[in-house]
Amino acid sequence: MDAGLAAVLGAMVGALGTGATGLAAALLSRNTARHQVKAESMRALRDSRRATYLAFAETHERYLDLLSTTLLPLSRVERFPDQREEWIEKAHKRWNQALKYRQNEVQKIRVVLALDATRPVADAALEVTERFILLSGATGRAIEALKGQALDGGPITPPLSGYVELLTGYGLDPEAPDLGVLQDRVQDAYKAFLRTAADAVGENRLLPSG
Repeated sequence: MDAGLAAVLGAMVGALGTGATGLAAALLSRNTARHQVKAESMRALRDSRRATYLAFAETHERYLDLLSTTLLPLSRVERFPDQREEWIEKAHKRWNQALKYRQNEVQKIRVVLALDATRPVADAALEVTERFILLSGATGRAIEALKGQALDGGPITPPLSGYVELLTGYGLDPEAPDLGVLQDRVQDAYKAFLRTAADAVGENRLLPSG
């Protein structure tokens, strides 16, 4: 083969090789960039959901505290007959505080979570919601019975469709359900939500211990 022709062919092969290498590098770079964008999007979604789940948990923990402070004076009504009316009024006042918190902060975070939650977390949150409303409704009815008058339940009435059926399903008397049992069931649902939410975002726990 002529030396000049060989040199031309060699240059052509070299150019083709360089072009192929450049094309492979471009494809690899594009795939890497696409993977990075996808990873960042998934990380942002996980962080967003974690923040929403955490806000839901903290809001409901506060709600549980408010309802628990309502149950305390209720438990003292019969133990301290001389202060009966005072304890009833304290229970009513604290129940109203819990109700307002539910109508504002609790309802707001429930709407946010409904838009951002995975199906398992949404189901766990619904269980929390039902049990909280049962506890709140039963507490309100207990106060009504003591006061001999209906309470202002605000715009969220009736408290829950199937209220009687749910209480019956829990093995409780719909007319006078055990508030302590309902409180325990709320705490169980709350803990189950924390486990489900933590699993959904790949953490051991959603809230720090203690």
